[in-house]
Amino acid sequence: MDIISTIILFLVILSFLVLAHECGHFFAARFFGVHVEEFGLGFPPRIKAWKRGPVAYSLNWLPLGGFVKLKGEQGEAAHDSDSFAAKPIWQRIIILVAGVAMNALLAVVLLTIGFTFGMPQVVDTDEERAGSVGVQYIQIVNVLPDSPAEKSGIRLGDIITRINGERYQKIADVQRAIAEHRGVPMTVELARGDEAMTIAVTPDSTGVGEPGRIGIGLAKTAVVSYPIHQAFILAIKTTGALIVGIAAMLLNALTRLAFDGFVGPVGIAAYTATAAKLGFSYLINLMAQLSVSLAVINVLPIPALDGGRVLFALVEKVRGRALRPIFENAIHVIGFFALILLLLAVTVRDIGRLIPF
Repeated sequence: MDIISTIILFLVILSFLVLAHECGHFFAARFFGVHVEEFGLGFPPRIKAWKRGPVAYSLNWLPLGGFVKLKGEQGEAAHDSDSFAAKPIWQRIIILVAGVAMNALLAVVLLTIGFTFGMPQVVDTDEERAGSVGVQYIQIVNVLPDSPAEKSGIRLGDIITRINGERYQKIADVQRAIAEHRGVPMTVELARGDEAMTIAVTPDSTGVGEPGRIGIGLAKTAVVSYPIHQAFILAIKTTGALIVGIAAMLLNALTRLAFDGFVGPVGIAAYTATAAKLGFSYLINLMAQLSVSLAVINVLPIPALDGGRVLFALVEKVRGRALRPIFENAIHVIGFFALILLLLAVTVRDIGRLIPF
């Protein structure tokens, strides 16, 4: 994909995920009788705004986000029955976490679609599968940094079709062929989405007499499809596993203050381009993972995020009264700018990785 197409696709996907998140807040607020003043996609300045009933809708120039503006969300109009501030704490918490819940639900829907039409899965085990297994491939599931494979242009997700003109059916045979070519150039024929390519790579070794290696991890994969009811159950299990995995990664990163495994908009755009090349199933899987990531990150008890606002609601419950709005809003503003700084730092790092200087 060219840069313009990648940017457009990335913004469409991001807008779709944010729209789902904000719809969660919107519908929960309407359900509990909170007046929604504005539903915005993107951040101002505005491109266009229109009003339908009591709600104003807006399309804005900055596409990295969206918002639902509720009456009383800053603590004002606390005596009006349709104000967010006037609602019981449990209703406010439900409204705040509804966006997170919507992103988790969206992941289940996306994965259900993916598993129904077919998703690539590892099939080189004896596990019984209820789904229909398609043609099996030997796929690259890991590429080590600075390895011969990465330097030669081999990428995660590539499918090995031939090595030196020979076709292999077993991973062990591929590993043996690589091991036997230590220090000797070899040609690897790959399928990357609909694109076929031939790459020259020379296996190295960790020491004298050691087998050759190019720094890749392999798995036998196939597109597996399921009946829709089984796809739905598998989607729920997969979404749960994603939530646990992403939460564990975040907890580890926050406790060690190490964010090497995180990517910003530039890195996500690069992954989007790769997924689009590999096909629909990879793209829908990426969207599901991004939706879960958005849910998990937003539920963190950090100011400016939904989880931070829930934390303040719980503090109000314990204290018996709310903090002064000016104090709470100041904390959220500080949290927002801290997140922006972190996002900028991650983005600069992503650019450095993609375009080494």
